[in-house]
Amino acid sequence: MEDPMLTSLPVELIYKIFSLLDWRTILVCREVCRFFRSIAEGDRAQYEIELAVSGMMDGPPSSFTTSDRLALLKERNAAWESLRWVESQDIPMMQGHVWELYGGVFAQSSTPDVLHFRQLPSKYRKIKEKTWGVALDIHVRDFTMDPAQDLLVLIEQPKLLPNSNATSTRGIRIHLRSLTTGDRHRLAPQSAILVHDLDARNVRVTYALQVCGNLLGILFTHPGDADPELTIWDWTTGKVTLTCFSSEIATFAFLSSRFLLVGSVFDPEASNAQARLYVFDMTQPSGEKFDLVANYFCAFLWPEFDFWTSPLTFSIRSDPSPAWQPNPEAQLPFSTAPGDRLFIITVSLVYNGRITSYDMFVPADTLLSHIEALPTDVRSHDIKWDEWGPAGTRLMRSLSQPHSWVCYVFRTKFVSLAEPMHASPQTLEIRDFNQLAMKRDARVEGGISDHVRDTTVIRNVFANEIHTSLPYRVIKRTLPPRPLPELLFAAVMCSEDSLILVDSSHRHLRILTF
Repeated sequence: MEDPMLTSLPVELIYKIFSLLDWRTILVCREVCRFFRSIAEGDRAQYEIELAVSGMMDGPPSSFTTSDRLALLKERNAAWESLRWVESQDIPMMQGHVWELYGGVFAQSSTPDVLHFRQLPSKYRKIKEKTWGVALDIHVRDFTMDPAQDLLVLIEQPKLLPNSNATSTRGIRIHLRSLTTGDRHRLAPQSAILVHDLDARNVRVTYALQVCGNLLGILFTHPGDADPELTIWDWTTGKVTLTCFSSEIATFAFLSSRFLLVGSVFDPEASNAQARLYVFDMTQPSGEKFDLVANYFCAFLWPEFDFWTSPLTFSIRSDPSPAWQPNPEAQLPFSTAPGDRLFIITVSLVYNGRITSYDMFVPADTLLSHIEALPTDVRSHDIKWDEWGPAGTRLMRSLSQPHSWVCYVFRTKFVSLAEPMHASPQTLEIRDFNQLAMKRDARVEGGISDHVRDTTVIRNVFANEIHTSLPYRVIKRTLPPRPLPELLFAAVMCSEDSLILVDSSHRHLRILTF
């Protein structure tokens, strides 16, 4: 029965009210009466629901109407859910040694001082392909970028110091440039250079770089005796927000614009090794360097490893950053929303003389829900595995994808090749941890994806048997026959509108566009 108090309102006012509702409230209102149901089934309300299920957000006003956007979004979702790309393009891998994939742009170097960029196209978001090159006045050791901010972060190749002594340091120079021109970034400090001092003896430093809005994080890892160092800057001011050191630091990621996630696989007080995910609150900046365990907000404890297990490496991957926003000048009809993101935490280890790896799939909400439940004045609080892990994660044996091509996750999707070096034809596989999409799938007859809801059990390796049960869906497609028989793809990367297949043996890339 319709409520006369509600339906007596002017129709224009009711439509205005509906336009301000979130998708959950729209679904509730849909059950109130026939009139509300008719509004909820209109393009405006359906678009809000489709955006939410897709993990997308509406773009700025443009020539695209609501009906246009809804149609494009539905077509895009159907294409991804069946892995039906609209274009396949082969490009060569350049001779340089550094590359990056972020924000819909793929970059690679041809020489140490020249970078080449390719804006990946999209049929459904109306993005045209664009390529450009940037010649630099420095030799680049490593780099990252944020196309939405026109930001290019370059680490200059350090110079060798022939007569360094035990107490000397050298400055690692980090340049803040424009992605489109290579010139000084307009929002950078005057010098557009950040300098980080390291022990001069450590020439062969490796770097891990991430940008999250105005924050830049770099992990400096040394091959010698010096401890890894992690520094977070506000790159727009050049000021240090946080800097810590410890032999335990293995990896890091931005959990949100407030919280930083730091991975460690060593606990000096435990008889068995145990991985930990330390969380730091970046709203309390400190310019003083501190030890990893001295000032953390909380830590998520992994299950203890078996006595005979020796961890080797530990990494965290997630894309995009929690602060990612597209450039409004691009006039995109819709784009990835902040919020739902997947962290893939990989540990490689030695067990019974064999090296093996395990992937833990962790939604950001699993971690943030526990953090938000803690008192604001808490410090160094440990969250035990049984409190967060079994129902909130999925731990599985890793696939054989090479570790060098690490852009295998975007939002809630993890992409891989099934037995990439053996199968012919090869099979592309996506594991999608989008829980809303799974709920909608359950209402649709004859869905095209397989849902996995059972429990994964890991025996051995850990001190106790490990059970995890976070649901996910699997989408597979056999790749078309290769036009060049000698090509065999060993890895696949994922971006917002593309998949990139990698054959590093023949230095060949294939871009699949959606």
